[in-house]
Amino acid sequence: MTGTGRRRRRGAGMVLAAVLAPWPMTAVGHGAVGPGGVPAAGAGARIVPLSVPSPVHHASARPWARLAGRGGLWVWCAGDGRRGLSVTVPGGRSRRCAGVRVTAPGGGGRRVTWFAVGHGSFWARPLGASRGVSVRALGARGVFRYVTLAVREGRLVAVAGAGAPGAQARYHLTVSGRRTVRMTATEVASYRDRAVARRDRPALAGFYDFGVGTAMSAMAIDPARHDADGLWFTDARGPSWAPLRNPRHPWRQAYGPGVRAFGLLQRDRARRYYGVHAARPQDAPDVIVHWPGRGTRVVLRERPTAGRAAPNVWVMFGPRAQDRETLRYRLTWTRTARDRGDRAIVVSTLMGGNARSGARMYVIDYAGGAIARRLPDHAVAGTVRVRPDTFVTQDSVRYNPYTHGYRQVLQVLPMAGRNIHVRAWLSVSGQRLSETWRYTLFAPRIAR
Repeated sequence: MTGTGRRRRRGAGMVLAAVLAPWPMTAVGHGAVGPGGVPAAGAGARIVPLSVPSPVHHASARPWARLAGRGGLWVWCAGDGRRGLSVTVPGGRSRRCAGVRVTAPGGGGRRVTWFAVGHGSFWARPLGASRGVSVRALGARGVFRYVTLAVREGRLVAVAGAGAPGAQARYHLTVSGRRTVRMTATEVASYRDRAVARRDRPALAGFYDFGVGTAMSAMAIDPARHDADGLWFTDARGPSWAPLRNPRHPWRQAYGPGVRAFGLLQRDRARRYYGVHAARPQDAPDVIVHWPGRGTRVVLRERPTAGRAAPNVWVMFGPRAQDRETLRYRLTWTRTARDRGDRAIVVSTLMGGNARSGARMYVIDYAGGAIARRLPDHAVAGTVRVRPDTFVTQDSVRYNPYTHGYRQVLQVLPMAGRNIHVRAWLSVSGQRLSETWRYTLFAPRIAR
């Protein structure tokens, strides 16, 4: 108790030392561990159990209908059947459910949920993965009214309708694949006015409370608590990575309008970070949206969470709002590593700061791609882009033998009262080696 009291009396000056573990560290996923497997963590965490809710609760013990024979797809209905979602299957059979899920053989005589439609969202799950990010109908306010299920040419076809105050939408979903689930979505939406259209965009919905290396995970039972740890997207400049966080106040950031593909990814998959939980967040699949044509605009919305394992991260997408529109896009749920080309990816982000001066420090680990083979240290350079009135007091790059990649250390001193957008990447002779790391520094409050 004495040592703990001393650390608390020293104040915010110890936050940086607590968050950034001493070198060397083994970086895996969104955080890092030090010698002996001790996670690098900060202070002020809450001890809370992990329970990721599913849109379908209290399913019946027996399937309600079979879509593709005894060993194929089965339909399970949840709820008392009095009100909620109207579900229709081939043959004209219909029933009201609180939610519906379609199961497929999962090996060992077990059946696993493959596709589900709940109160206001739908989601798919590859075999061997846990439930993760879902797609919200009409933003966060849509409610599904009906769904019709059928199997055509070996693919599941779902036609669903959703409504919200001042808006309604009709979805046509075609689902295929087992270990990598691919879905083609056609959404026809109409809005009362453009104000409603801007607010009720389709959205990916994920959950992020804290991760390894953030200031929320020092005293937690588990050092990580999320089903996605970053927003990945690609545009004309190339791929980018924006780490998620649990902000102190609601936050909104827009990217685009030429975003061609984006998604909420779970790069931190080390099981030791999550402990033993039935939800298995380390197995949550990556969800990627492929947008045709010239791309679209995405908006990342983050809200603080008070320990509840409910969605607090939304990625809203679509072109500029119209009174009536038809959106066509493709979705992929996968746990397999994707070919990211020659550019390295961000595998770890650690952060700390000094409350007195307002300085912020970020440690970014890159791995894979062209830097999988070690390059001369003097050849790899870090590039940082900030506002002209923001001072970058440190920008160093060195080889990290534990990730077989490179580590970039940034120390930024923003001006009080202004949010700063930071972009950083690695390059050799002016040629980019990595994806772009993006982060927004909230306006600091200088201690007096």
